[in-house]
Order: sequence, then structure tokens, then C-alpha cells
Amino acid sequence: MDILVYQGARRLELTRSERPHLLPGEAIIRVEAAGICGSELEGYLGHSSVRVPPLVMGHEFCGVIEEMAPDASGFQVGDKVIVNPLIPCGSCDRCDRGRPNICRNRQIIGIHRPGAFAQYVAVPVKNMYNVAGDMDSNLASLAEPLAVCIHAIKLGLQPFEGLMIYGAGPIGLLTLQVALNMGAPKVLVIDRQPERLAFAKRLGAEAAIPEEVHEKLASVFSGHGVDAIIDCVGVLATREQAIQLINPGGSVILVGLGQDQTALSMNHVVRQEVSLIGSYTYSNADFEQAVNLLVQGSISMSDWATTCGLAEAPSVFAALADGSAKFSKYVINPNGGNHT
Repeated sequence: MDILVYQGARRLELTRSERPHLLPGEAIIRVEAAGICGSELEGYLGHSSVRVPPLVMGHEFCGVIEEMAPDASGFQVGDKVIVNPLIPCGSCDRCDRGRPNICRNRQIIGIHRPGAFAQYVAVPVKNMYNVAGDMDSNLASLAEPLAVCIHAIKLGLQPFEGLMIYGAGPIGLLTLQVALNMGAPKVLVIDRQPERLAFAKRLGAEAAIPEEVHEKLASVFSGHGVDAIIDCVGVLATREQAIQLINPGGSVILVGLGQDQTALSMNHVVRQEVSLIGSYTYSNADFEQAVNLLVQGSISMSDWATTCGLAEAPSVFAALADGSAKFSKYVINPNGGNHT
């Protein structure tokens, strides 16, 4: 089968490999769609400490069951499934508290074991969700990043309240759509790229560049400010500006991993009782809700997402890295498809 292997900073190699071996409790999935995540772009650039080459990345995916282990049940060969790539141990104290996303021994498909930037991938059956065979596989591949957004919003946004989002990349645009589904009356999205801000506007957001944010914040929220900000970028500029702009007693939800260490105005955080909340992946309930939103047709990827093949993927990563990519989201179709 064809696989795309991360070999080091800015090095992706398309090569051949044997199909995965089927282990007990697992299924072999013929991958139809695998999204490129911002964290994988960081890996491509050599900025990810958890992605160690050589590695087949790819943790946002949908496909069709090709083969199942004899002890596996609940599905049939030929079923279309979405896969939750997070594999908790199920026995540590974090898992016992219902927080598998911060399991002390967690594994993630595409990080700790081969991922879906390949024609076939092996996955635990317990991590699969059945969807209709005629569901758009590219849309279905958004379940994992959508679950990330649902988890972040639950940590900081109250229903029917306004929200500010840093970043109009895939996570920012999906967070926007989740917030609107939760009844947020106004959502302000901040980004430096006009094309991405245009995507946000078409999805129903107010939009601004960072230099306009003070005036825009005042006008959008009628001078009352905002109690929840979600940072989907994660660099010094966005973290510091969020701390300065959030209402006293408000929450800044930190999702983006753009920089590891940043100096922040922590005395201001203390004096204003600002809550800084890290948000990592999702719970099983978050993932199920993401699947349901997609099945219901509540999430759109029109205009801001497109597809490519495995052979095209290295050039797509390069374009995303240098800022020349035309779309916010790229989904790889390892077994073919209509690419745009």
C-alpha cells in the first residue's frame, strides 16, 4: 500500500509498505479521507516533540472496514466508520475520573502508532463510530477536530453568550460553527489573513485583524466586552492580547500550540481573576456529539476546505507552511477521489 512518511523537518516521503497486521480487537480500515491537522503541520516543521520520525501521521479520518479480527464485533466488513484516534489506557486515575483525554498512558493514532496518511490503517474496534455509507467521507473526517472545538467551548462558553476566537484556521472555523450552534449571538474572529477572515464571515462571524480588535470588540459586543475567548493560535501575541481584552472574571481557553513558552502579564491575570484554561483533545461524549453534528448536517466545509491525494500532500504541507495555501483545510484522499 502507499504511505506518506514523515522523515524529519520539512521531509515527507511517499513510499510503499505492507498492509497493517490485524491484531485482536482491531479492524483494518480502507482510508477514504484523512485531514491535515495544524499539529501535524507543526510536526512537519520539526516543532512537535511528540511526533518522532519516521512516522505515518494522520489522526482525523474516515474510511470503510476492510477486515476485522475474529474477536471483534458490532460492525461488519463494508461499514463506513469514523475513528476516534485517542486510545486511553482505561485504568489510570485520570481515566477513573472520566478524563481519558489526559490519560497518563494515552496513545494517539498517527503519533504513537501508524496513522491514516496511508491507504490502510489498523484501529481498535472500540474507537469506531458507524455512519451511513453515503455520508461524505471528507466531511466525516472533521469529527476529530470538531470534537476538539466542542471540548474547548464546554470549558469556557456559556450557551447564548458571545465569544471571541483567535485564528480562522480549521479549528477556529469549526469552533465558530459550534458556538453558533450553541446559540452564541455574536462571535468575533481574529486573524491576519484576509482570505481566512472571509471564510469566517461567510460562516456568520464578525471578523477583524489584530490591529482592529479593540474597536471591533467594543462595537460587536456593545461595550460590554466578552467573558470567553478561545485562542486557536497559541503564540505570545494572541495569548497576551486575550488576557488584556477578556472581562474581569472571564475565561481564556488555550487550544493553540503555536509556541511552547511565552511570557505573559500574570499580575494582570491575578488582579482580574482571569481563568487560563488549557484544552486538550476531548472526551468520548465530545466525540459522539461531533459525529452527531456532522450527521445532522450542522457543520459546513464548503469554500474553506478542499482535497488532495497522497502524492500531492508534500506540496500541500509546504504551501501551508509558507502561507501560500488557498484553503484553511486540506483533506487527503489516500485511495483516490475527486481532488480540487
